[in-house]
Amino acid sequence: MNQQEIGYVASSRDFLVNLDGLPTIHINDMVESDQGLRGWVNSLSADTIEVLMVDEGNIFPKQLFKRLPTRLGIGVGDFLMGRAINSLGIPIDGKGPLSKMKSAPLMELEQAAPGIDSRQFIDRQFLTGITLIDTLIPLGRGQRELVMGDAHSGKTEFLIDVIVNQKGTGVICIYASIGKPAVSVRNLIDTLGANGALEYTIIIATSSSELAPLIFLTPKTAMTIAQYFQSKGKDVLLVLDDMGTHAKIYREIALLGNKPPGKESYPGDTFYQQAHLLERAGNFLPQAGGGSITALPVLELNLSDFTTLIPTNLMSTTDGHLLFKSNLYSQGQRPAIDIALSVSRVGRQTQDRLTNMLSLRIRSLLSSAQDLETISRFSSELSADSQLILRRRDLLLEMLKQDPLTAIPLSIQVILLSLVFTSFLGNKDRSFVEKYKKVLIEAFLKQPKLLPITKFLDKFKSDEQLIRTLEGVEPVLAKICQ
Repeated sequence: MNQQEIGYVASSRDFLVNLDGLPTIHINDMVESDQGLRGWVNSLSADTIEVLMVDEGNIFPKQLFKRLPTRLGIGVGDFLMGRAINSLGIPIDGKGPLSKMKSAPLMELEQAAPGIDSRQFIDRQFLTGITLIDTLIPLGRGQRELVMGDAHSGKTEFLIDVIVNQKGTGVICIYASIGKPAVSVRNLIDTLGANGALEYTIIIATSSSELAPLIFLTPKTAMTIAQYFQSKGKDVLLVLDDMGTHAKIYREIALLGNKPPGKESYPGDTFYQQAHLLERAGNFLPQAGGGSITALPVLELNLSDFTTLIPTNLMSTTDGHLLFKSNLYSQGQRPAIDIALSVSRVGRQTQDRLTNMLSLRIRSLLSSAQDLETISRFSSELSADSQLILRRRDLLLEMLKQDPLTAIPLSIQVILLSLVFTSFLGNKDRSFVEKYKKVLIEAFLKQPKLLPITKFLDKFKSDEQLIRTLEGVEPVLAKICQ
């Protein structure tokens, strides 16, 4: 006769239950009450077992719990494509049950990050179709880039654009919506569906009204699904929105479990929880499945203050950050990214030589313009050269603006930004660029006299050479923009 270990409830507070018994249980083992309520073992002490419940219901002292044969995990497979699920893999999109869910391999949510011996150098650029990112703050496949900014600064808009722009690239997109209102999850599903992006996207979402343990598991579920596809040699984009909510939920769980609060009343291992998760992203060697996971954790800041505990934790865990500002958004800049305060520590090594040289030229110009703007406050007149730098800065900022749900090929991005340094735009203002930008894009994609420049852009050895070539087609451009 099989003997089964059992445990009894010693105490319970909300979703956290302490059990006596179950002597051979392990962390992340699943348990179930005699009324069918499930939870997972979160920690073990000398006297009790701490369990976090994933099902709602009444827990009372001396209630019996038994160990389940499964551990905390999720069934994964291609059947998840185009679906929205919660952190336990249950569909929430109203499209019926998941096919093959029961026969799918179960992957544990808690896994150690792959070691250095399974990773390779990040040398392929992750193209977003957004000019400001691809040229000035490039991302590499396998990079972790923090997306942070205050509320209403266009972060979600930007992330949806990046996902929609992956159409036809073979990249699988996974979006983790952590503790957001149910209506925002519905809007996300509708927007991606309307733009044909759902077919290569998986959404993992928990609403703000759900149990804290379910919300806490959301990014782990998303990362586990990402690792499954990466192990099949796929390139994956993983969005974790938002890690600030995740940290607050973990604080709630930890304080309920009597863990001592540390800095800013967050428990000391908050950094471990998030760093341990993000370390699972990367660019992997063929023997580790090949493929890559490019992670974009999101963080909403309070009034652009990024010196507090959670922002600095995440900044030290990632390979750079994009800083969004609501004042730039209200001024009409899309995406509303502060170029001077944003950085990509590994993306630049993935750029081709021409784009890299042009990027350095643009950054130098923007830096000079910022210095000149400070000087101009104390001086009534500026030299012609100084005025040219400021005018070019304005033209560049206009070129970097991009409408939502539009993708611009990298070759066109490079040509448009190089035009700013030609005599064609030498005496033009921002309104000219705003009026003719779409015309210029069309021309370089279709005009027979301009198409060779776009087609053979990789043959240019320097940005200087490209600018000289563009000077030579000025009459054609002038005719187009009449």
